[in-house]
Amino acid sequence: MDKKMDSGYLEPGETMDDDYDFSRNLLPDEVIGIMDQLFFHEVRRRSRIKNNKLIEKMAWHKGHPLAQTIFTSVHIDRLLWPYPESISTTNFERNDLDSATEPLCHRVLRAYCLGLVKTCHFVNTRINSEHFYEEEDFVTNTFHRNLLEDFDSESILEFLKETKILVNSHDIYPIFKTALKIRLEFRIQFLVAVKTTESRISAQGMTSWTDLRPLGDEMKNSMRHGTPVPSAFSEKLQRKLASTIPPRPIVQLSPEDAFNHLDRLCLDASSVVEQLEYFDSHSLLTFILLIQALTPQPSTYARAILQYYLLADMSVLGSVPIQQVVENDLSTTILPSHMLFLPEYDEVEVPSDPRHKVATQIESFRSHAAGSYLDLLRTLCQNRCRIRRSLCHSIIEWDNLQYHAEQLDQKICDLDEESVIETKNSSDPIWSYPFSSWVYYYKILQMEWIIQLGFELETYQPDELAGMYGYLQYLSKTRHENLKRVQRLVNKRYHEALQNNKSCKDKNYTFLKTLSFIDFASVESSATYHFAHGLSCLFAVLDRLLALQPSFSYYSDDHRRYEVRMKPFLSMKHPKLIPYEEFKKLIRQPDEDTSELLQMSVDSTTNAKKYFEILSKLTPEESFSCGTHKSWSNDIKNCLKACIQTVINVTKVRRAVKATENGGRTKIKVEISTMDKGYHNWWTVPTITVPT
Repeated sequence: MDKKMDSGYLEPGETMDDDYDFSRNLLPDEVIGIMDQLFFHEVRRRSRIKNNKLIEKMAWHKGHPLAQTIFTSVHIDRLLWPYPESISTTNFERNDLDSATEPLCHRVLRAYCLGLVKTCHFVNTRINSEHFYEEEDFVTNTFHRNLLEDFDSESILEFLKETKILVNSHDIYPIFKTALKIRLEFRIQFLVAVKTTESRISAQGMTSWTDLRPLGDEMKNSMRHGTPVPSAFSEKLQRKLASTIPPRPIVQLSPEDAFNHLDRLCLDASSVVEQLEYFDSHSLLTFILLIQALTPQPSTYARAILQYYLLADMSVLGSVPIQQVVENDLSTTILPSHMLFLPEYDEVEVPSDPRHKVATQIESFRSHAAGSYLDLLRTLCQNRCRIRRSLCHSIIEWDNLQYHAEQLDQKICDLDEESVIETKNSSDPIWSYPFSSWVYYYKILQMEWIIQLGFELETYQPDELAGMYGYLQYLSKTRHENLKRVQRLVNKRYHEALQNNKSCKDKNYTFLKTLSFIDFASVESSATYHFAHGLSCLFAVLDRLLALQPSFSYYSDDHRRYEVRMKPFLSMKHPKLIPYEEFKKLIRQPDEDTSELLQMSVDSTTNAKKYFEILSKLTPEESFSCGTHKSWSNDIKNCLKACIQTVINVTKVRRAVKATENGGRTKIKVEISTMDKGYHNWWTVPTITVPT
């Protein structure tokens, strides 16, 4: 037998159970030490992110099972097994000891453990209720132990408060009394925070998380008064747990990491709970993207709260049905709902009437679109690696949705001649196709996110960056052209509405809001297009100068790598995938001189900087970032910094190229910035050094 594989293996002279004496009196400093160790185990368990080279240095972001953390505590084990009937039966000696004769330190530790287990119950239940990935995000296995599910949280809170009063009334050394009261208050606030967070209509949750942060600092400052009690934790307890997993060592976490994690958890949770007001669909999407882009990424629990607030019961924030959110998005992005959903067709009741069939198809599309939109929001609430993988599947769903939208648009065009938006430059009419335009917009946007997340997650090799930024340029330009087409449609309908005497101010306002979003999205797509082109040209030059380390493999070449990178887009009907030879020529631009490529990079990046400057001056309403405008503005400023750094780099390369015009190899040292060093995770700006 091997003790590493069999939890039942005993060394010579070793007993099956621990011989910890629960009847012995604990000193105040020992209780403080045990409570602090329990806190380290609890916080360690709250988040798990897939282990990869990008984040493996963030040790506190990796979660571990209860069997390696909280369940290694002999006091937690005695508290939960056998399962207690009431709080009065949770004393560690498991007798009918009167609460008045219970030692103070035992009472304090018991109250702390009750609050901790109940807090874990709330967290575990919330995460289990949402969409997450076991072992990749979080380990929810309770090993058939009940986390006090049947106990009322109010009774536990009352017990904690009574214990705090009891500590205050006892004559113990002041520093110990203060430290014990801080930990009991921390446990009270933590339990209140996770409990109030369950309400999607109350702002108390944000206050609770805000109040919890300073208590963490007070605990940290008083931690020196505690004395560790190693015998209070044992790996032998894993033998009692219902598990097929081999025994694993107790997880040890440094105090600094634990308190940093707590502080981050409070910040992330309060940011999520703060968003209790629905402004519009685009502001909602901006909020999700920004909070998920935080570094380090919010914990699994914070992301579970985000899903709960946004997606539970098919309603956003518990008040706005998801179908209404989709209708709001369609109305803001394409056309006002009174013109898009053709309410006059709903009044037709004759089944054979084409208008009745169109009305039925519109309702079917709304239902299908709501499901796809909901799945998109749920996808954006996952960890960063999972978001990218899920988006690769999501675009296929949206591609199928576009096919249905095109069929619906075609039938509407057959009934409505007003759907023609332009015939001047073509002998054939150009139809509006509003529903498919909306689907197409979001499909391309998701394709852009897939590529940009690839930069963030360091998926691409240095010599692939020119090509991937080139493809990002192609996608953002396609999205920009789609927006311009929609803009012509909206302008046409808006002018028609102004000429109609029956047009009211409310309807005109919806037109203006739609045009405002199209203007904003056009500027944003232009900034993306130009900056992607600028970086593509810069990396193409660096590749030409052999400054980038090529990725060599016996089993691959550039063509095969291109096929792998474009695999998520192969099945897309639109936009069509660029053939490799054409793509290769577009990226490397062999007919262009190096100096011309560098000038193109400067021009494009300068144009991108101008567009980002325009974005940075927009109000929350104009930028559709209501509720998160400060974070959105900081994100745009980081993009501006990345643009400036790119221009500086081009200047360095140009100087190095000019210095070697008479012959010789251009000496340039290129360092690709990692996620924690660059200005923006989606814009990989290299650090260039020219040796003197």
